[in-house]
Amino acid sequence: MNRYLIKNNIKLLCRSWFNILLFIIMPVILVLCLSSAFDSLMKKYEETDMTAGYRAEGDGITDEMIEAMREVAEDNNITFKEYPDGNPENLIRENNLSGFIIFKDDTYVIYEDKDNKALGHALEYFVNAFYENASAAVMGVETERAKITVEHPDFKPTIDSKDYYGIVEIIYFGWCAIVAGAGIFLNEKKYKIRKRYQVANLSPLKEYLGKFIPIALVASLGTVIAAILTVILLGVHWGNLLLSACILALSVSAATAFGVMIYNITDNLIATIIIMFAIVWIMGFWGGTFETYLFSSHPMILKNISPIYHINRALTEISCMGHSDFTRSAILYSGLIILVSSFVAVIAGSIRKRGTV
Repeated sequence: MNRYLIKNNIKLLCRSWFNILLFIIMPVILVLCLSSAFDSLMKKYEETDMTAGYRAEGDGITDEMIEAMREVAEDNNITFKEYPDGNPENLIRENNLSGFIIFKDDTYVIYEDKDNKALGHALEYFVNAFYENASAAVMGVETERAKITVEHPDFKPTIDSKDYYGIVEIIYFGWCAIVAGAGIFLNEKKYKIRKRYQVANLSPLKEYLGKFIPIALVASLGTVIAAILTVILLGVHWGNLLLSACILALSVSAATAFGVMIYNITDNLIATIIIMFAIVWIMGFWGGTFETYLFSSHPMILKNISPIYHINRALTEISCMGHSDFTRSAILYSGLIILVSSFVAVIAGSIRKRGTV
């Protein structure tokens, strides 16, 4: 019965060719627009060395941290110069600085060069990454003033806008996989198919798998086709193709499980799409879909909450380096979402079948 249900639902999805076509074409169009719009910004950052001023006020940052910051900055083509006094905005203008940082007791303030936002965002990212590492390191300093060991911030080889947006927008649209399954849900309501499931005594697990597997397969195939189109039409580099395809398919499967879970809870397709899109937009906003994580100043705790951030980091770093420290977390995160969402979806389906919802 379940094999028959999966096969029929796949056929049903394939008849909704317009939804699938949009699912494939829309991300490619968005990639084309964004990669062109942000091409000059990312090139400007890649090709320009930075000089920034700083000032320490209070005891929030130690001499050891300042020295470590200067050393790590030099490795990333950033030069820091100390200015004990003076107006930051005037100092930026008079000394042709990319930005100015004032370290205070428990925080810092960054002044950007208004004529070069790209370098300002890059500086903000660097300081944010360094400050988190240095703050953690200073907690372990012993009384004998042991030398602070600061991890290198999460600076990676640069990736151009075409490759970056060619990857992250495909991931983002993959998380809208529930749209590809609209045909199943609409026909279920239209033809009262759920009553037939009850007559056939189909278990909630089999009913869930009958939706999850077809949607995951069709959405994954559509996402991979969209990725192939970015390679053919735009020349996007995906690095290790097999590994990237596996992570991408697992990401779409996680999105499918999450979407089916919401549908089983709400029992309403419109509500499911609205809730799903809102959650995915927030995860994409934190995860670098709209503002590249190279320039993003969102707190790391928010980025780490977003599965899209881990998947973005994994696939973009595989593209430009051939490997990524985020590969494992991207796979584990997606797998955990599939397991938890599937469990909740089956429970919700079971409750509804008993007529208590």
